[in-house]
Amino acid sequence: MRFLLNISTHPGDVAIAGEHWADAVSLLEQTGFDGYEIYPVGDYDYDVIPERIIGGIHLRFFVMIRQIWNNDRQALVDMFGSEENVRFYYGGTDRDAIIDCYRRQLDLACRFDVPYVVFHPVHYELDYVFNWQPPWNWRETIDLSAEIISEVVRQTSYKGWILFENLWWPGNFRLDSVREIERLLSGVSYSRCGLVLDTGHVFNKNQSLKTEAEAISFLLDEVDRLGEYRDLVRAVHLCRSLSGDYVRASRTIANPFAGAATFWERFGVAARHVRHIDRHEAFEHPSIAALFDRIEPETVVFEFSFASREEWLGKIERQKRALGECFSRRRPEGRR
Repeated sequence: MRFLLNISTHPGDVAIAGEHWADAVSLLEQTGFDGYEIYPVGDYDYDVIPERIIGGIHLRFFVMIRQIWNNDRQALVDMFGSEENVRFYYGGTDRDAIIDCYRRQLDLACRFDVPYVVFHPVHYELDYVFNWQPPWNWRETIDLSAEIISEVVRQTSYKGWILFENLWWPGNFRLDSVREIERLLSGVSYSRCGLVLDTGHVFNKNQSLKTEAEAISFLLDEVDRLGEYRDLVRAVHLCRSLSGDYVRASRTIANPFAGAATFWERFGVAARHVRHIDRHEAFEHPSIAALFDRIEPETVVFEFSFASREEWLGKIERQKRALGECFSRRRPEGRR
């Protein structure tokens, strides 16, 4: 297995990694990791990043994608408040903005010669982030995602793996059933497809989980239910998220967007809410190593949130200790 760290090109992350990336290289050497899974943000100069340290690319997560994919201008303006906001969020006002964004990122994947990219099969809207009651089902979301990816790859030179990552919201790709996997893969016109298992997102589905040991047991049961489809898990986003108490409390808020008059104010409320749900903490219980008795991913990403290098290093070391000997199963040369 290769072990990667997550990083984005957001200015805050870049400042922690090191503006010229020499510190990012040193961090890999210090911690024993093989590279980074990168989330491209904004108009960044990727020439400054050493190609050898990028092991995967996480494609843009638009979250709200149905309306723009359907070129529904009125629905977009109703949601965002203005066409200017729509253009700022997507980079355009119709589906071409989505296609162009993803194709540019696949070009970046070719440039860094990465073995995989990550895509979220998801559509969600601000009105439902608190109540978890969207008026659509997972079949609709999966069909939409399959259509998007099939169109994006129709004109690209990228030949690596496209890995689909599970989320926690109802009406999306949650890995609740193998039927989700079957429907998604049958709808995508691309042969090299697999899965990214996000452990924190599995936990976020179950608000009754109290302890880390209990959550890991739930995770292992969920993986076992995938049966032979476990072999499709080519990468793991390894992190802990125990936020059931928060989610239950948040559902009792009568008007969670009170005082948020504009789209961006509402978006900020939703973003803070999501960060409280999806906490990207480090595992500390050694039973997490049993996950890798069930699956054999090529890549494991320590996917953490962090506000400083010290916080980042602390999470890395705690999770390495939890994995124990499992962390030493290194295969950095196995990029394909």
